Amino acid sequence: MKFDINIKKSLVSAVVGAVVLFSFLLALNLRATPSLINPPWLPQFDSYWFYRYAKMTVDNNMNIPDWDPLSYFPPGRPTDKSTQFYTYLLAYSFALGKQFLHDLSLVQSVKWTAAILASLSVFPAYFIGKYMGGRVAGIIASILIAVSPSILVRTGADPDNDGAVVFLTMFSFFAFTRLIKEPNIKNTALSIFSLVLFSLSWYPFWYVVMISVGGILLNVAASFAQSMITKNKKPFEDAVAASKPRLKYSAVVVLGIIIIPMLFGVNTLNYFGGFILFGTNPQGSSIVNISVAELQKLNIFSLSGWEQVIGRTAGLEFLGYIIPAMPQAAAYLIEIAVVSLLAYVSWKFYSEKKAAESFVYGLSSAAAFYLLILNAGIVSFSQILLFTGLVQYAILATFRRNRFMGSVLFVWVAFTFYAISSGVRFTLLFAPAAAIAMAVGLGELWLWANKKETGLIETIENKIQGEKDE
Repeated sequence: MKFDINIKKSLVSAVVGAVVLFSFLLALNLRATPSLINPPWLPQFDSYWFYRYAKMTVDNNMNIPDWDPLSYFPPGRPTDKSTQFYTYLLAYSFALGKQFLHDLSLVQSVKWTAAILASLSVFPAYFIGKYMGGRVAGIIASILIAVSPSILVRTGADPDNDGAVVFLTMFSFFAFTRLIKEPNIKNTALSIFSLVLFSLSWYPFWYVVMISVGGILLNVAASFAQSMITKNKKPFEDAVAASKPRLKYSAVVVLGIIIIPMLFGVNTLNYFGGFILFGTNPQGSSIVNISVAELQKLNIFSLSGWEQVIGRTAGLEFLGYIIPAMPQAAAYLIEIAVVSLLAYVSWKFYSEKKAAESFVYGLSSAAAFYLLILNAGIVSFSQILLFTGLVQYAILATFRRNRFMGSVLFVWVAFTFYAISSGVRFTLLFAPAAAIAMAVGLGELWLWANKKETGLIETIENKIQGEKDE
């Protein structure tokens, strides 16, 4: 029996590994297309900037030179060291590639490196999903990260550092969620390592730390509120006791990502201030190489705003192909029926004193009613409602399974979703959070369906067995 169990575990692990590997290959295939890899030109100014820095590094015996002769020409300026990890990655990847492909050009190399790095995001995505919602959620997370429209659009075979931002976001969240799950020195070192790489690639990396620590503090606040409502101090005391080691190791992480980058000439404390200013008012930022289009604000409470968010991040366009065309009157009737059903389920859970479920369905019914008022088409209505419902369900289920993970997921989704209101470019930050939340929600539905199926099978078996006994 033990041998059979071990074989089963090995087979399951092999299947999971194969699916995640397939997700990586799918992500790479979608990015590294011949039409993007083969042309000897680069798609945008930022792409050329990173290419140029990689070329300077290669030409300078694999060291970033101290002087950039072309920026502010003439006479140039000191070299920008803020993205040195990504610059060295592009340069050394080219040097390695030349050992095997002698005809490899630097342009092709930086494109391949960017595509591969972005595609590697599926691996940390799997583990984040697994930590928050189980193995099925992890598998779905890896697939959603691979095919997310917002991520694909910004992370093709393009040496701009957007691909590095997505990968290092997922890698850093993987390391921090692992630290929150198991606070110890090893996971602290992993978090510092991932965030140092991030700090040497993109200055707003601080948002990962803010979200993760914010999740820990939110858990304490939620436990305090629960203690006040139930007049039982135990939840709050337990949360404080559990949070102390996590906050202690998080403090070590913060010190690490301040001290270590200084050794490479990067002051991350300045980055923190710049990140706060840019996040609150990107239009007033001194960063001039960000297009006006990227900084357009989205009204996230309007129908068009929601449609843009869903279209860019959720990957639910398939609903438009499977929902049949129908008269507007029929669509209204369906939407009214959905609103009524959600409101009834919310009331039913409330009457059963299940406050959390009642709140989720109540909020969903309010959202559905709001979409009805906004005259949303049946496709938009379905996409937005499905997305918001899955995210709510994911946060609730994760919070119940592990309050720390649920708190982090909630802050991650809320923080990055709010950021969209400051500029469309922040959909690239929201897309990973949306993918993880949807994966956890779908994973929970899978678990629920399996429980229902198991219960049904057991009922049938018991009935058959009872008839045999008679």
